[in-house]
Amino acid sequence: MSDAVEGLRTPRLLLRRWREEDDAPMAAINSDPAVTELLNRRMDAAAITTFLDRTREHWAVHGFGHWAVEPLDGPVAGEMIGFVGVAYPSYLPEVADSPELGWRLSPASWGHGYATEAALAARDDAFDRLVLPALISIIHPENARSRRVAEKLGMAVERQVFNPVHDRDVDIWQVLAP
Repeated sequence: MSDAVEGLRTPRLLLRRWREEDDAPMAAINSDPAVTELLNRRMDAAAITTFLDRTREHWAVHGFGHWAVEPLDGPVAGEMIGFVGVAYPSYLPEVADSPELGWRLSPASWGHGYATEAALAARDDAFDRLVLPALISIIHPENARSRRVAEKLGMAVERQVFNPVHDRDVDIWQVLAP
């Protein structure tokens, strides 16, 4: 694996390492009912703290992880609007050793193509710099927005796995390195 980088740029976005000031906006995103509806649960304060701690720890251990996402222009330029990146999904043991490309953005940023643009940059970084052979995404079967992003990334449903925390099956999407 190559050395960790501080960020990635796309035409409209900056994907950057986490900062302490990202905790409050990410906590708001993680507790928004529109966001958590298809995560199968609302995140309480303890779950949000665990999420933020795991995000930082993943970077420290692996040299990669979820990037904080900021638009470069427009009304929310410079504001953290969510995350996109690659991390091992330790919360789902059946696929915990497969790098997962995930995304979660604030509802105010939906519909602008940000998730796809950022996820394409994170995917390409994972294949080029990290030299990962494949990526998965874990997507609730009813999450049409995330399914569309996955399709634009060249992913397809590989299988379903049972998520015991939420007592339901989730789709495992996959894309192989070119």
